[in-house]
Amino acid sequence: MTSDEDEKAKHDALKALDVKRKALEMEMAATLDELTAPSADGGAPMGVDTPLTDTDGYPRADIDIYRARNLRHRLAVIKTDHQALLQQVEAGLTNVSSFHRNSSSEDDTDAAERQARLAPKPKPKFDAATGKWVVKNWDGSVAGVPDGETRSFDNLTAQPITDQIRATLAENLTVSQGPAVNVAPPVQEEVLAPFAVIDGVMAGSPAQSAGLHEGDLVVTFGTAHRGNHRNLKAIAEMVPLAAGDHKEIPLKVLRRTHPDDNPEDSAGVEAGVHTTIQIKLQPRPWAGRGLLGCHIKAYTDPSDYREPSV
Repeated sequence: MTSDEDEKAKHDALKALDVKRKALEMEMAATLDELTAPSADGGAPMGVDTPLTDTDGYPRADIDIYRARNLRHRLAVIKTDHQALLQQVEAGLTNVSSFHRNSSSEDDTDAAERQARLAPKPKPKFDAATGKWVVKNWDGSVAGVPDGETRSFDNLTAQPITDQIRATLAENLTVSQGPAVNVAPPVQEEVLAPFAVIDGVMAGSPAQSAGLHEGDLVVTFGTAHRGNHRNLKAIAEMVPLAAGDHKEIPLKVLRRTHPDDNPEDSAGVEAGVHTTIQIKLQPRPWAGRGLLGCHIKAYTDPSDYREPSV
């Protein structure tokens, strides 16, 4: 990996962390709003840490106790995750800063070379090996004689590397190589087998806005497919980067179509057949959990999978 690629990877990682931070903060704000908002009839809110019982010790009848406990638990989890995320951001900033310091060190090396080139040269010396007067190069080698780059101006008595020595070194370093073999890159065939399933879609989420439905079978998710998704890790890495760049991710999904889903097409579609649907999904922070607003799990039981006919 080149230094430019390394720098881009560090910045992309920071960008992904920042997107996750914004998503957590938006979810935290929405959770706090619901906990602190008055009830529909103008009564007291559920509260963040207020008792969930009345003065007689009974569960409050004016709020949804189950909902209140879930929201409070989720808020505690968000705060913990947010704190851990801030620590990761701090570590990422340290890495980027260290990278720039190393880059500055390389700049310092270039500056040192320029300074050495501009520095006053010592007086010429007589080289007994060649019978010539020689001068010093900026890097300490000898200028004006054959093989001078292999010799030290400060130690002219050292044996120069002759052509014979160089040939011997080259012979010792020669590596026997077999005949070149041209290996054609493997041809990527279109993968139609699904590798994930949409297990749930939340209302008002980016996934719902994009048109994803619960039960959709994911064939491709951006560049991820059945052969390279790495147990869905490819999706987890792709989503925050796309959110940080405000880009859409193309999806190909299979959706089971029933005759009564669309009366106009019922005559030509067999019940239970999957149709292929192209979707563009833009991950982003929203009021709910995550950047997509849907739950994706691995699809490991293709027993009911049928190739799309349309």
